[in-house]
Amino acid sequence: MASDFNYDSPEVDPIAVADAIRCHYRLPELSQEEREQRRIENELYRWECQQRGEQRAFEYQQQQAAEAEAARREAAIAAEQARQKAQREMRERDRERDREQQLVGLHIRAKQQEVWQSNVDAAARRAVAVRQQQALLADVERHLIPPPPEPEPEVIYVEAEQGTGRLGHADFDPRLMARPLRWFG
Repeated sequence: MASDFNYDSPEVDPIAVADAIRCHYRLPELSQEEREQRRIENELYRWECQQRGEQRAFEYQQQQAAEAEAARREAAIAAEQARQKAQREMRERDRERDREQQLVGLHIRAKQQEVWQSNVDAAARRAVAVRQQQALLADVERHLIPPPPEPEPEVIYVEAEQGTGRLGHADFDPRLMARPLRWFG
């Protein structure tokens, strides 16, 4: 079958092109300009694909960096919250321990006060008992033992301070002569 396809005709009939391909089992030869144009278009397509790939890789890296930054921020926030929670718990434990120590201290002071009070009460009871015993003994002594005799008056001798006021003595002092002599103390 012969092909009536004309390459130079300005209007190309697609059916004629399909018939020409079927007859020859291959596409018509391309001109040098068409080959160059296809090579440029292929290079342009490859370059666009490479640019799209680089753009996607860049966007992926940006997305990964943003996700990593968000994860770091969330981790920092979680760590800060955990630190604050640990500090709150530690302060609460310290307050509880201080409260327990204060309660123990108050219990100890209360026991000490109780012991002191019981010692004071016991001492007061002993003092009352001793006073009662002494009062009873004094009452018994007063009834059984006669009162002691009155004390005898004591004679007190006064000696001259320095020298004497008497004439004829070796330690005579004329100033002492003006004072009267005391015979009884």
